[in-house]
Amino acid sequence: MQVEDWQMFDEDGNIAVSHMMQEIKQALSNQPLPKVREQLHQKIQELSKKYGEVYDTEVRYRISSRLTAWASEVHDLKSVFGFNSQYWDL
Repeated sequence: MQVEDWQMFDEDGNIAVSHMMQEIKQALSNQPLPKVREQLHQKIQELSKKYGEVYDTEVRYRISSRLTAWASEVHDLKSVFGFNSQYWDL
């Protein structure tokens, strides 16, 4: 797994978010989007117990942007449908 810069305060935070995002990316392939969104919110809540900065604006932006791109690719969603990063409600 490749650790990306999610704009967390330290490398441990980036690693934790990277793990979470890999789980969510896998869920995109076999679960409906509302279920994935629910799972995302649960994972963020769990992660925030140790890394409160997961709620930082830049972190949320990076998460929602990446998930939007992945979901659009997996589910072949076009912008015509109005699917955008606001869907994740972060």
